[in-house]
Amino acid sequence: MKKVVTITGIRPDFIRMSEVFKQLDEHPEIQHIMIHTGQHYDELLSDVFFRDLSIRQPDYNLNVGGPHKEHYHVSGEASIKAIDLIRKIKPDYVIFLGDANTVSLALPIKRDGWKIAHIEAGMRNGNEWMPEEINRVSCNHVANVLFAYHPDNRDSMIRENISTDRIHVVGNTIVEICKPFVEKFKNVKKREDFILVDIHRSENIGVGSMPASEHKLKNIVKYVNQCIDKYEIPAKMLRFSRTFNTIERLNLDLGKIDVIDLMGYNDYMETQYHCKFMISDSGTSHEEPALLNTPVVVPRLYTERPQSIDNYCSVLLNTEEEDLSWEYSHLYLKRYWEGSIHPNLGWLGDGKTASRIVNIMANI
Repeated sequence: MKKVVTITGIRPDFIRMSEVFKQLDEHPEIQHIMIHTGQHYDELLSDVFFRDLSIRQPDYNLNVGGPHKEHYHVSGEASIKAIDLIRKIKPDYVIFLGDANTVSLALPIKRDGWKIAHIEAGMRNGNEWMPEEINRVSCNHVANVLFAYHPDNRDSMIRENISTDRIHVVGNTIVEICKPFVEKFKNVKKREDFILVDIHRSENIGVGSMPASEHKLKNIVKYVNQCIDKYEIPAKMLRFSRTFNTIERLNLDLGKIDVIDLMGYNDYMETQYHCKFMISDSGTSHEEPALLNTPVVVPRLYTERPQSIDNYCSVLLNTEEEDLSWEYSHLYLKRYWEGSIHPNLGWLGDGKTASRIVNIMANI
C-alpha cells in the first residue's frame, strides 16, 4: 500500500484537485492522507467548495490562515507544521498543485527527505518577480514527479535541464470538474446581461514589499467602465478582500462598477456561464470560461497559459496604459460573438487527467 499525502490550501487548489482527491481515495493500492493548510479558511473561500464539489473533510488542517497575515507568515508556519506532521505520517509521496503559497512548502519538505509530486508543472510566463512564478519554478526543480498540463509546459522544463523521465503530460484537471456544468447548461440560453470582473493577482494589487501599481488598477477600473458604457450592461466585480483592501488604501473610485460577494462553485459556474464576457486576471479564467463558451479579457502583461490566447479562448489587455490592446479586445469580443473566430478547447486535454495522475502515482 502506497501512502500519498496531498497538501492544498486555497480555493483553486480544492477545485482542481477535487477529482484527484476522490480517485486517490478510491484506488485500492493507495492510502490517501489529505492535508489542508488553512490558508483559505473562511466559508466562501474554503468550506463551500468542499460542499459543492463533494470533497470529503481533510484528515488534518494546519490552520495557518488568518487576517493580517502576510505570505511569509503563512509559509513559515505551514512549513513547520507540515514537516512535523509528515514525519509522523511517513508518506511515499507528497503531492502539490499549482503555484500558490502552499507550493512553497515543497522545498523544506524535500530538504527533509521526502519525495514530491507537482501537478500543473512547467507553466512559465517569464516574470521572475511574480510570486506564482517563483513558487512554480522552485517546486518544479525539487519535485521527483512532474505532471504537466500541456506539451509546451514539458518543453519549458526541458529547457531548464529538468530530466524528461520526471515529466508526464496528462492534460488539465479542470476539464473533468467542468464537464457536469457543461452538460447542465447545454440547452440553457445565456442571459449575457452583465460583465463579470475578477481581479486578485499580485501583479495588479501588490504583494509583500512590492506595493500595488496604482496606475494598473486605475487602468483596469477605467477599462471596465468603458465596457459598461460601450455594451450598456452592468459590470459586477467580485469582492476579494486583498483587492478591496488595496482599492481602499489607494482611495480608488470604482465608477459605475457594482460589487458582489464571493460565491460557491455551483453559483460561480452559473455566473460565468451567463455573463456576456469576463474581465479577469485569474489563471483559471483562461480555462473554465472557455469550456462554458464565455470569452475573457485578461488584464495582464503576460500569461503562463499562452495556449488560451493562441486558441482564441481569451485575450490580453495592457494594464500599463491604454493602447491598441484595448481596442483589439473589443475586436476579439466582436469576432467571438459573431462566430468568425472559434475557441479551440483541445489544448485543455480530454478530461481523463485525474485517472492518469493516480495511476502513475500507484505505479511509480
